[in-house]
Amino acid sequence: MNKKVIISVIIIAIILLIAIFTFNLTGYNTLGKNNEIVLGAILPLSGPAADYGLDLQGSFNLAVDEINDQGGINGKNIRIIFEDGKASAKDALTAAQKLINIDNVDIIIGGISSSETLGAAPYAEEQKVILLSPTSTNPEITYSGDYIFRTAPSDAHQGKIIAQVMINNNHKNIALLSAQDSDFSQGIRNVFVKEFNILNGNILIEEKYVSNDLDLKTQITKIQNINPEAIYIIADTTDSFNQILKQFKEFNIDKQLYTISAMLTEDILNKYGDYLDQTILASPKFDEDRQEIIDFKNKLKNYNKNPFLPIFFHASVYDDIYIIKEAIEECKSTNTDCIKKELYSIKNRNGLLPNLSIDKYGDAVLEYNLKIIENGSLEDFN
Repeated sequence: MNKKVIISVIIIAIILLIAIFTFNLTGYNTLGKNNEIVLGAILPLSGPAADYGLDLQGSFNLAVDEINDQGGINGKNIRIIFEDGKASAKDALTAAQKLINIDNVDIIIGGISSSETLGAAPYAEEQKVILLSPTSTNPEITYSGDYIFRTAPSDAHQGKIIAQVMINNNHKNIALLSAQDSDFSQGIRNVFVKEFNILNGNILIEEKYVSNDLDLKTQITKIQNINPEAIYIIADTTDSFNQILKQFKEFNIDKQLYTISAMLTEDILNKYGDYLDQTILASPKFDEDRQEIIDFKNKLKNYNKNPFLPIFFHASVYDDIYIIKEAIEECKSTNTDCIKKELYSIKNRNGLLPNLSIDKYGDAVLEYNLKIIENGSLEDFN
């Protein structure tokens, strides 16, 4: 065999090997996509906000199991890859990079915390991957990009409505306590301060704390000495809120309190219901007495016996999975440009979240109601 023939045989062999190797790789990916639709999820599974992520996982799994039991999406089962965002922008970015570059997902549900969503959003936007958050409320998310959506209302509404009700209640000289290292907490704080100043309110003192440093004796002493008419507590986790209330009681703080809906868990109400009597907060408009919500709670017990977050957040997670299902069915693929158009087209959708619309910024259009704690339970406040 002459030299030219040998070289030709070697070249053909190399081409065949490359073709076989490429076929194995692409064949594997295609096979995976043909048999299932893989979605990503970013949520805190460790760290100070881990309870939030672990609490909501049941709602993810409930929706996925229901859809798969009903034949999946266009005959394909859904599988969710959960990644730990640790309620941190940095960790959420790492999670998004892993989901997009290694797991090849086109759609991510999350983050759960605002820090996670803000951390993951720039990369998801750059890669044209859908990021749909069921629970992130920081106002800055509104401007995160064309592929970034959420079904939780912006805290821009919550911060404004609390400022307005304080003025209406003649609480014009107040103290403010917030978590300085939380995008969630600071998002509400920024909107509130802006609106309260516009309404000629007076923030006598503003104190902040770090999430992992919950000895607040210094901050509480300063607040107590200034003698405000009311105090607005913008905690970042239920653990921190629990510690704040414990220390407020120890210091015999007896002022009108305002707070945020995400903190009012059943455990908090059981522990501090009497102390929190007459506390006012803003909460997304959501009727828990509807039959579909009652049915949802009963089904959720099979996945999470004791959900502690407000049922609105569980309902939002559940609805997001179904919203993605409907979009993929309409697009007949996970093509993100098509999915994006479907999400922007949502108007007055009635799932567990009533009359949900998505505006031109990818934000949920949902109303807030004012609530007051009376006899250990949340009641409408007029």
